[in-house]
Amino acid sequence: MIAVEELFYTVEEYFAQEEKSEERHEYVNGEIIPMPGETTTANEIASNLLVFFKLFLKKKPFKVYEHDIKLMVKDRKIYRYPDLVVIHESGNHQKFVTDPVLIVEVLSAGTEDIDKEKKRVEYLSMPTLQYYLMVHQDEAIVEMYSRNEKGKWNFDFYVNIGETIELPFFATQISLETIYEGIM
Repeated sequence: MIAVEELFYTVEEYFAQEEKSEERHEYVNGEIIPMPGETTTANEIASNLLVFFKLFLKKKPFKVYEHDIKLMVKDRKIYRYPDLVVIHESGNHQKFVTDPVLIVEVLSAGTEDIDKEKKRVEYLSMPTLQYYLMVHQDEAIVEMYSRNEKGKWNFDFYVNIGETIELPFFATQISLETIYEGIM
């Protein structure tokens, strides 16, 4: 058997490679991981959420970014591309963002395991995060982790297109109908 040497990259090498690449890659502890392509359904769901949060958070101290912006998850060790991220306005960089308040991942067959396991653990360890939504693209299902007033995580599961997700940190709510508009 031939041993294959694993390559590890510095953050600087990752950023240099990512600037030249036509494809997106995530960075996890020195490893550069290619991102799978996105379906039109996943893109529509992310766009519906982007429009909702952009309009709702207008003139509030938050910024909303869709899937082409890197999120630094652990100090210079992990960079991810969430499908949507809401951050506090201040304290961010040009090449990536930090301090998320809300993260959305639209699940696909190729990313569901990573989104539900590795990314969930990484994201929920971030002290500023209030919500992590995992949105299924093939049926109207949203899984949500929300931080309660004691700093503990609650889990909610939404399976009815008529349901509404409460987001008290933002003093708003969003319906599954809004998330899946034009899709279901």
